[in-house]
Amino acid sequence: MAVSRRTLMRTLGASVLGASALSACTGPGGGRRGFRGRRRRTTTNPTADAVSEPDTPLVIGSIGSSYGIAGRFEDQISTAITEALIDINARDGGLFGHKVEAVERHVVKEAGSDLTTVVARLKESGVTAVITSLDDETLISAVPQFVEAGIAIIDVFSSGMQVRDPEVQHGGMLLRLSPNDRAIAQHYAEAAFGNASDKTGAPGSVAFVSEDTAQGRSLKEQLELIINPQAGKIVAEHFYPIGSFGDRAAVVGKIVKAKPYLLVVNGPSTDAGPLLSDLWKATLDEGQRPTLDIQVRVGPAAVMDFKDDALQADCLSRTVGQQGGGSLSDEHVNMMLNVSPNFLTESYAYSQQAYDAVMLCCIGAYSALSVKGSDIAKAIPAVLTGSEECFDYAACRTLMRDGLAAGGERVSVSYAGRMGALELGTDGDPAKGSLREYTWSEANVLQPPDATNYEVTPG
Repeated sequence: MAVSRRTLMRTLGASVLGASALSACTGPGGGRRGFRGRRRRTTTNPTADAVSEPDTPLVIGSIGSSYGIAGRFEDQISTAITEALIDINARDGGLFGHKVEAVERHVVKEAGSDLTTVVARLKESGVTAVITSLDDETLISAVPQFVEAGIAIIDVFSSGMQVRDPEVQHGGMLLRLSPNDRAIAQHYAEAAFGNASDKTGAPGSVAFVSEDTAQGRSLKEQLELIINPQAGKIVAEHFYPIGSFGDRAAVVGKIVKAKPYLLVVNGPSTDAGPLLSDLWKATLDEGQRPTLDIQVRVGPAAVMDFKDDALQADCLSRTVGQQGGGSLSDEHVNMMLNVSPNFLTESYAYSQQAYDAVMLCCIGAYSALSVKGSDIAKAIPAVLTGSEECFDYAACRTLMRDGLAAGGERVSVSYAGRMGALELGTDGDPAKGSLREYTWSEANVLQPPDATNYEVTPG
């Protein structure tokens, strides 16, 4: 169907070509961020249609969760999406001369929910891109419906590798912004091999504790794929229903008996904290010295401050937590705290991805000069790895507009937003990105994180 367009030159103004162009050159601190090399300016030959913007608003949908691990971060994710839309429309003037529209967020209340009517409503509302934070099972069941509706899916939470099974026909329409289980497993596997002593287990030996979810099973499988060829193995495991950990003393006994080099706890803080406290106590001798030295890794939902919890002192001294995303900028933290001071203690996990998901929808749409879902999905990986680096939507748009105004030149941009630099692989999952690593003090106080880069080794 023909789309009504207006020429780019009718939309350009001095306000667009002014100060925001300068911000394209540097990051918030004045320097370049991420792991990319020297910028290269690349162009393509212009076409007659390349110098015009569609006279059509972009309509975005979003679907969240109120249950399980995803539910713990619903406030963070929904807040970041809302704030990003405010920035796009109120600060940056929208997209293609229109405000970016958003339909009311739908929150799924239980795993395995049927989203047929939800997807139909989104399509009827003109949505062409949806930002989701869903468990793997629900996401998998909804993907074919989104694809049929022509809606691009940008998920900020899912990590399970079964989402990328060949049976899940996503047609290039599903992109994920958080590290997948392969990336997480690589991170954990590095900690499973180290110097041994009489207090450690054999290098490569791992105890695995997780909620019994598709994501938990996926993470264990990915970890085994890495450690087993290196003579490592899972020496103890405990899967439990969401919200029902079971006999903690029995789990502690199983771990102590197995004497692993590494313990992975893939569950919320309410499960991880008491388990690690009881485990620490069980390993102390009469002089209150630990008889076992077990490295511990916990997931995003366990990265909390435990100073007010009744845990054993120093029980988290060997624990490292991780969350996807680079260093938290003052701008992002202040944005979240201005909405709710509770985020100071509740964590900012997944909020960077949610904010950037909105920005990427708009940058991708501008790069493609289209609000069509398939065009946006195709453009997003490219705008993360282009030649001209930019750090916000306005700066990226200015670079692309300047190129078009200069005679139809198509400038490729490289957006490094709140998450930091990110590159998506051919499967639509992160191939390179950043993680924040957290530790705790002797008093179980959460310490400021260190940011580190990761690169996924193809499996």
